[in-house]
Formats: sequence, structure tokens, C-alpha cells
Amino acid sequence: MSDSQSNPPMDIVVIGAGIAGVASALYLQRDNHRVTILDPRGVGEAASFGNAGTIAPTSCVPTARPDILKRVPKMLMDPTGPLKIRWSYLPRLTPWFIDLIRNSSADKILTNAQAKTALLNRAFEAYNELISESDTEELIVRNGILQIFETDQAFQNMLRERELQEACGHKVEILPGEAVRQMEPAFTSTFKHAVYLENHATIRNPGELTKRFASLFESKGGAFRQEAVTGLNRDGARWRVTTDNGVHVADRVVVATGAWSREIAKMLGFRMLLDTERGYHVMVPQPDPELRRPILLGDHSVFLVPMAEGMRVTSGVEFGGLNLPPDYRRIRAMVPFAKKILPQLEEREMSAWMGFRPSTPDTRPVLGEPAGAKGVFFATGGSHVGMTLGPIMGKITADLVAGRETGLDLEIYKPDRW
Repeated sequence: MSDSQSNPPMDIVVIGAGIAGVASALYLQRDNHRVTILDPRGVGEAASFGNAGTIAPTSCVPTARPDILKRVPKMLMDPTGPLKIRWSYLPRLTPWFIDLIRNSSADKILTNAQAKTALLNRAFEAYNELISESDTEELIVRNGILQIFETDQAFQNMLRERELQEACGHKVEILPGEAVRQMEPAFTSTFKHAVYLENHATIRNPGELTKRFASLFESKGGAFRQEAVTGLNRDGARWRVTTDNGVHVADRVVVATGAWSREIAKMLGFRMLLDTERGYHVMVPQPDPELRRPILLGDHSVFLVPMAEGMRVTSGVEFGGLNLPPDYRRIRAMVPFAKKILPQLEEREMSAWMGFRPSTPDTRPVLGEPAGAKGVFFATGGSHVGMTLGPIMGKITADLVAGRETGLDLEIYKPDRW
């Protein structure tokens, strides 16, 4: 726990009530600041609700890699593949994709992986503080994840990922395929290969965890307002945050609005090369016996996650921006892959969801204060590890507001680095 600063308390507005925004608010509150959270959707109702629910410090691998880019045409041709582009959105996506290709050289891949690792290595530190203070340990299962492979080719396809994880200091344990049945009695099949990553935890209900953190924030005097931000302008030495319901004047502003953060950047006059990887899930009943930990089906890029209310089936990436309607056909086509290895699984769909992952082409998060906007701090761009990084980004943001040393080179995460 950080000690409160001797600096005078300030009025701070946090824009965004996902995990990064709520964590930022809690850490700022420890420094005795008066904090208000603004979000039109409510607490934990966007990506912090529908994600895969893992705290995944080993997920350091960038998207921009030659082995992935080589497989893009095949993935796009596969109706059940892990990648889809809504072609009407392609012109807007092109600058993002060009920068992705620029980040695919060997030196940039390692640099970007190390940049993510610097934050990921501190993820549990921040989470454990908030979990302890909010008394939410019952929502956390700490027993790693499994990756399973039916074919040699699928196992080989992820070789570069395993090499990068090991280069970043993570333990990657290769198991014989038959060991899976001892770890997961729900499986009746034997697999050719398996990988175990111990340094992971599962959040049994990520939306509920975010809400519990927010309840702690409000119990300590914090305010939440369900309002949409329509403007952000200087007001002398302070900032004027205009919403659909009025105006908030603040000494400092934190932007933790996920995929909507680039719109706030436009209000401040700079370009943020951030786009949305639309993610989908369906909820089905847990098999009997239940899964004990998240499982990646490596042959199909399908993730099975045991949660409090059932089993979450999630997979893939869709590029289509924030406004096109969801298309659930692809994620629904993934459920039979789960059924194949879990014959006892009931394929009854309990719910379906689509949300927006805020992603940068270098897969580095967006963290810190842009030039020319002193007093505004961004904490976003977590992509596939946004739920993992939310608390540590919140803790670092509070340190920046207080002028404390973070121990990190924050230049590599600058919001205006493009």
C-alpha cells in the first residue's frame, strides 16, 4: 500500500468505469484526492465484463509477428478461423495495420514484448492489494492455464510465442499430452501436446470484481456518475469535462475509456493510433465434471474459461470499429470445438456478448501524460491483457499524479507516441 502524499488533495475526474478506471480511482483516493468516475454505460459493463477473465502475466507476446502475419490470408478465408475483418471498415483500419507491419521486425517484437513484460510483472502486486482491501479473494482461482494441441502443426505454430515468453523470463512447462487428463478430469481425450503456464489466475466473474472494487471506492467517499463525455478543454490551470448532463471542473483528468480513448485524444488535438479488436464470447453450462482452469484449444484458437455462472467460450478477433452491429455466427461456430473434446458438454447458449478491446499496433499499452495536455493522464490500450493490466496501470497513474517515481521508462507507453 502506498502512503498518502503530503501534496494537497485535488479534484480528479476519471473517464471510464472499467477495471483501469476503477483501479485508478482507488489508488488516487489513497492519496486523499476527491475522485469522480464518469461512464455512460455503468461500472464494468464494457470490456471489463466480457473478457476471458484471466490475470495473465505471461501474455507478453506482441500481435505483430511474421509467423502470425503469414497466416493472415488463411485465417481470413476460414469461416471458423480466429480473424475477421469487416471489409467496410478496412480503409479506416489501414494506418493501424501498416504500423502493425512496421512492428513485425525481430528487434521490435522483442522490444515490444519486453515493454509489456515490465508492466505484466507487476500485475499481481497491484491486484493483490485491491483484492485484499475489497475482500474479493473468493472471485480468484490461482491455478494457471493449460494449452492443449491435437496436432503437431498447431503445437509448432505457437513455438515462437513460447520462445518469446521464455525470453521475457516466464516459465513454460511442456507436458505430455496424457498429463492433461490428470489435471482436468473433464477431458476424455488424449492430446498430442500440452503446455502449462502456472503464473496465471482466473477471475470467476470479471464484471462483478470490477463492481466490487467500485463499491469499495464509493464506500470511501468516491462518486460515480453515469454520464457520457462530450468535451475536454482547459479551464485556466484546470480542466473542464463536459458531459451530456453538465460540466465537471477538475485539477487532473484520467482517461481510461478503452477503445473510445482515441476520441478523447482528438479532443486534445493529437492522434492516437488505437483501434478496437472486437471480441466475442458465448456462455454455456459447465461440463460435469467442471473445468478447473482456463483451457486454450490450440488447434482452433478457442479459449474455454470456467466462471461462476458457467463456461465462457471465447475466440478470435474481428476488426469492425465501434459502430457496426455484432455478428455472432463465428463465435457460435466455436462451441462444437469445445463439444468435440468435452462430449458431456451441453451446447445450450446461456448468453452471447460482443465487446471492444482497445489495441495498439505495437501492442504496448497507452500510459501517461501526452505533451501539450499537462494534467491529463491516459491508462488504456491493454488489448488482450486489459483486465490483467488495469490495476497496475491505475497504480502507476496515481504515482504520476503524485509525482512519485514509478521505476519504469514511461516514454515507451506515451499516449502521443505516433
